[in-house]
Amino acid sequence: MNTDDRFASREDNITPALREVVLLHGLRPDKLSVVLPVQGVLWACQDRHRVRISDTQKSAEWHAAALRELGRGDVQPPPHLDRFPPAYVPLFSFLERHVLRFCSVLGDKTDQEFEEAYSHLHRRPDGRSLGPLHDFLWQVSAVMLATRIVSLPEFEGVIGALLASARRWGLRPISRNYIGYLRNNMPR
Repeated sequence: MNTDDRFASREDNITPALREVVLLHGLRPDKLSVVLPVQGVLWACQDRHRVRISDTQKSAEWHAAALRELGRGDVQPPPHLDRFPPAYVPLFSFLERHVLRFCSVLGDKTDQEFEEAYSHLHRRPDGRSLGPLHDFLWQVSAVMLATRIVSLPEFEGVIGALLASARRWGLRPISRNYIGYLRNNMPR
């Protein structure tokens, strides 16, 4: 199975627990995303393991396992993952599309807030919550790992590259260059 096949959100790549929810609720596996848990403009997530997923038409709740349990295989990432190799673009794109949605609903976060959230996901994927941004990134990571065949080393590499990107954009304590860059450069 090549990288393109592993990173595609297809029914045969989905973990059994998530596949059961997808089939039970008639969700399209190729269209899954994470629903932002808000009430009005306030974060409304009590338990980050209870992930609301959607295919844009229907939604369902899935109880996610720890991120360390969702990684599959032992494939090592390429040495220069921070250069966003084409095969890994679907992973970066999945995460960053969700980041854009988070900021459009709950407001832009600073480069330092992204750096802190990515750093915590990179060092301690299942560590304690740092707040809404971190919890949402955790949920998005869980869905990414459950819908694609990604090893933990690859996941850590992708998050490490996003951490480096947020760090590179952070020029001042209140800079919002990372989200500005995403807004201007992500395909719509």
